[in-house]
Amino acid sequence: MSPTQLVAPPDTTPAPGHVVIREGALHVGGEPTYLFGGELQYFRVRDPGHDAARTHALWERALDRMQAAGMNLVSTYVPWDYHSPADGAWDFEGARDLARFLELVARRGMHLLFKPGPLITAEWPRGIGTFGAVPAWFKRAHPEALALRADGRHFVFGSAGDSDQRQPSYLHPAYLDAVRVWYRRALGFARPHLGGALVGIQIDNETNLYWSEIFGDLDYNPVALAHYRGFLARAYGSVQALNRAYRTRYTAFAEVVPPTRKPSLLATARRTRYHRDDPWRADWYFAAQAMGAEYLAVLREMIEQEGFREPDVLLFTNDSPFSLNLESVPLREILISDGRIKNEVALVALDLYPKQFLTNRQLQDQPFQADYFTRLYDHYGDLATGPQEFIFAAELQGGFWNMPLLGGPEVHPEATDQLLARSVGRGLKGAAFYVIQDGLNADGTRYDYDAALDANGQPRERYAVLARWGRLLRAHGARLLGAREVKDAVAILQNGLHGAPRAGLSDHLQRLHTVEQPALFGWLACAGFNPEVLDARMVDAGTLARYRAVFYQNPGFIDTRTAELLHSYVQGGGFLVNLLWPAARGAGPAAARMRALFPARPAGQRIWRTPSRRGRVNLVRSDDGMEEGGPLCSYWYASLWDLAPCPAARPLLRERRRLTGARGRIVGYTLEDALGRRALIGTNVYSVFNRGAYYTTPPRQISAATGLASRLLQMAGGKPALGAGRPRELAWARVAPDGAVYVFVINDNQAPTRVHVAVHRPRALGLQDRVVYLATNAFDGEVVVAAPGAALAARGLDIAVDGHGVAVVVLEPRGVR
Repeated sequence: MSPTQLVAPPDTTPAPGHVVIREGALHVGGEPTYLFGGELQYFRVRDPGHDAARTHALWERALDRMQAAGMNLVSTYVPWDYHSPADGAWDFEGARDLARFLELVARRGMHLLFKPGPLITAEWPRGIGTFGAVPAWFKRAHPEALALRADGRHFVFGSAGDSDQRQPSYLHPAYLDAVRVWYRRALGFARPHLGGALVGIQIDNETNLYWSEIFGDLDYNPVALAHYRGFLARAYGSVQALNRAYRTRYTAFAEVVPPTRKPSLLATARRTRYHRDDPWRADWYFAAQAMGAEYLAVLREMIEQEGFREPDVLLFTNDSPFSLNLESVPLREILISDGRIKNEVALVALDLYPKQFLTNRQLQDQPFQADYFTRLYDHYGDLATGPQEFIFAAELQGGFWNMPLLGGPEVHPEATDQLLARSVGRGLKGAAFYVIQDGLNADGTRYDYDAALDANGQPRERYAVLARWGRLLRAHGARLLGAREVKDAVAILQNGLHGAPRAGLSDHLQRLHTVEQPALFGWLACAGFNPEVLDARMVDAGTLARYRAVFYQNPGFIDTRTAELLHSYVQGGGFLVNLLWPAARGAGPAAARMRALFPARPAGQRIWRTPSRRGRVNLVRSDDGMEEGGPLCSYWYASLWDLAPCPAARPLLRERRRLTGARGRIVGYTLEDALGRRALIGTNVYSVFNRGAYYTTPPRQISAATGLASRLLQMAGGKPALGAGRPRELAWARVAPDGAVYVFVINDNQAPTRVHVAVHRPRALGLQDRVVYLATNAFDGEVVVAAPGAALAARGLDIAVDGHGVAVVVLEPRGVR
């Protein structure tokens, strides 16, 4: 069954079904339902000695605490190895009584997400460095079905080399046959809850390639290689076409050798297979994406064969769409899951973990990860649900695991508060926190996650935050399900083709995709604008034409379709801000289009070699080189340009000489001519907005960066709907169908303050001059102000917000004055 069958016919009564997504909301049993809860792992929340009665009591206490916090959703993995100690042996009794656990959930009237894997990640079975939960007996019996490294050795997850951490090759028949048996057994426990508590089944978990290096590490199993070569045959049609792209002399697709080393960033475009196009490595990467999607499609079919179909239950996958980084320095090349590809199999839920490493004591490592990816995956979700605003989170960070000797990163309660504001405020329609309670690993060691509940079920400070949001969602969840976010006529255009590693570039593509794209969102949001997020592969010229300004992060290569799209957008009157490089080198239609847009000659590059990879550029008013707003921080490098071929261009940024601070060569410029209006920013001025340093950067530097964004958007003729006054203060709004306006406010500064929220476009919020609006704090109902729409537009709102805190204020129409 196609995921699009979730969508009800637009002009008829909704199709019958227990779980249906329509009008931007999940309907369960015909009722719009905001799912809010957490991952309660019955296999970890247990008595150390597996005493059944004590274990069941722990389950009941945890469920009671969840309900007391306003939660209506329980999510759980079902680990294959926990219930199958040997081939043909099953254990679902006592402390492993899955049926009893599910009945306890259903008896309380709670909703259930059932996650049988077969792969569950979850630091299972022995904590960090282990990956579950395919049984060790299967791996011993079927070594031919396991993933292989390029050197022929079995791939092993983790650094200890444990043989039980060998992992299956996704499409191997022996593995899929074993999964089919597991599904038949596990799903039998979920079947009694179809049409009742059961609302969703997760297909596998965070399906990528084991968060590991895809060049050399995996997967080189013969079955995986056969899929890779089949992918090439479908993509190129003939081996001659492949040879032209690869510059090779293969006589058959069966001869193609996959890459075994990641691309070198220092390699030049002249070396064979080391150039910006780099189709050899890109195809290996995209073939792995396709293999993951085919694997998920096979699993979906197995689940449907067991009688679990939409719309009786929602079938979904999930993604952690970020790379493994230390701050923003990539640690390894992994397969970043492509939400566009996976949404063609089933709706992709989002996993958000903005705080992961012990590298700083700041609130988040990636402050705008949640904002950006909530928006992007809502966009991707249209492939599964049709065009509507719907996204939910299978996992929101509810703590983090401790590492041996090092401990874990401090995930403060304020971080949880902000994570909810940044995701719910950006359109999230349901969430489960991972995990809701600490527990035990399979070997009896502690799984310390700093969760809302400790291993004994006692609340921690984070629990109060979840209870606070539980009260808000009980009171306002139905409205928020139907609320539309007020977005400005600004779009960030990202490109999924940038996920594949390539050589000969100054930028690391995984960092750009997962760290710098959210930073770009943060840059614009801190300038007061609420941008849309689009993927270049999913939009046409008509879609882009709706936006006054489009920001495109360009690492130095571009496909023909995207180049045509940008060219058409500028010709149609849009204002294009091209970031980093114009991708104008080489031959072909793409390069020709980009040279027409940005004809300036490249004049070298300045690499920032400081430990922070930070330098400075001068923001200039005109060609006289005078500063406006002080020097601007620049990250990674600055590309330099000679404007001689385009006299209509005007300098915008220049090098800042290290010793004198004087102007140097041009780094950015604007251009307006018969073709249209556009700007090139040849450096990264926004990186700090998605790094821990965001919280400690001096306000004047934040203001200098946001001032540049405001200047560009003023050139485009744009004006935000709302705006907060000072650096690191954010405000945006959602409007409910009944006219109520929800204003979300974040204070990213450490000190408490009163945030002034200015209303620049009252009509965008639906505010009417003579209608009186009662503004109340959505958390506690305290009245903020009562005033007509005209007064709110003139004076704005002043809202008290704690340090690193959030506020949600609801404006409700109460009559005409």
